[in-house]
Amino acid sequence: MWSMLLLHGPNAMAEKSLPELTMGFYRPVIREVPRQDVEISMRFWLEELGRSGDLNLRPVQFYDDLDTMKSDADAGIIQFMVASAMGFAQKFSPKDLADGTSGFKSRPNELLMVVRREAKIRTIADLAGKRIALLTDDELTDIYLETLLMKTWVKADWSRLGTVVRDSRSSKLVHRLFFNDADAAFLYSSAYDVAVSLNPQIGQRLQVLDEYSFKTRSPYTALFTSRTPPDMREQFINVAVNMQGTPRGKQVLQIYQTDLMDKSYVTDLKPYWDLLTVHRTLKTVTASADKKKR
Repeated sequence: MWSMLLLHGPNAMAEKSLPELTMGFYRPVIREVPRQDVEISMRFWLEELGRSGDLNLRPVQFYDDLDTMKSDADAGIIQFMVASAMGFAQKFSPKDLADGTSGFKSRPNELLMVVRREAKIRTIADLAGKRIALLTDDELTDIYLETLLMKTWVKADWSRLGTVVRDSRSSKLVHRLFFNDADAAFLYSSAYDVAVSLNPQIGQRLQVLDEYSFKTRSPYTALFTSRTPPDMREQFINVAVNMQGTPRGKQVLQIYQTDLMDKSYVTDLKPYWDLLTVHRTLKTVTASADKKKR
């Protein structure tokens, strides 16, 4: 997630006679980190990148919706994008994108289905009538849950579930489960691992249903547009990856609670495109079944 690089660029950088690189940042990817911390840390990071790499980096463009980000990418206004992996999969095709660089945990940050042990939930069918906690503004969660519901009940019948509540952070969903405010939740493993390490009782009261968890390296990523010149992409990637060995680079890694900066690949989005294909297919089957009943 810490590919959210370069929020504010010094004016001196714009004076370089190099091609300009502008980044687009999808705001909802900021969850566990306060936005003010993001801005402060990225100012330092930009200065370090400016000194270490011959890059002409302009201030980031912020987005609250993916459609606008996609439109600006198509228009060439931005060349490098930070967004949710599912957001990329929903709005872009493989030909629109090129490999980039992103921050990753040492362990995959997967979308987990976590339940209270006392709720006796073993399968998706057991969610009927149960209290469900979900993330807000997370493109993956709803698509994935709907797919599981359609595989179980033919249609994504949300009315079979009990109350559905939402929170902005996975850590809050863990607390809802622990304090018996929800029976099941879909949340990210990095937050769950931290919660268990801080309070081992969480692991005793809660259970991860691995069979129903979405396997992925990270829910967020950063990629270039395919129209960005290859030499510019390579230069940026090399500088960004090598910066993690500097004091400021390590500081940024700590702020974002991530472990390393690495190259990100368009092919990392394949599980998301595959999920969207399955979701659309099941929706078609549901619509056909409903039509026959009429």
